[in-house]
Amino acid sequence: MPTSIEPVATAKAAMSRCLHCRARTLQLIDGLSDADVTVQSMDDASPAKWHLAHTTWFFEEFVLGPFLSGYRPVDPRYRFLFNSYYEAVGPRHARPRRGLL
Repeated sequence: MPTSIEPVATAKAAMSRCLHCRARTLQLIDGLSDADVTVQSMDDASPAKWHLAHTTWFFEEFVLGPFLSGYRPVDPRYRFLFNSYYEAVGPRHARPRRGLL
């Protein structure tokens, strides 16, 4: 595993890295059922499928949006639903209710 991250020189390279990261994440959950990734065992632990959506939103909010000219989020509501604790971004869906999404 690399110990450092090289700067991304182009928008195409940034998108490629995002897609590579997503593909690897999906490999990690391969074989889990919908119930496996939906269950929220306690209020302080978000379900796996929420984390998948959160990382996608994070890339959109903090990488793709600021650095790719003209980038538009897939769905503006994701800013509320998948914001974990970034107060400056705005309000967010209640953590204990993330399993209901």
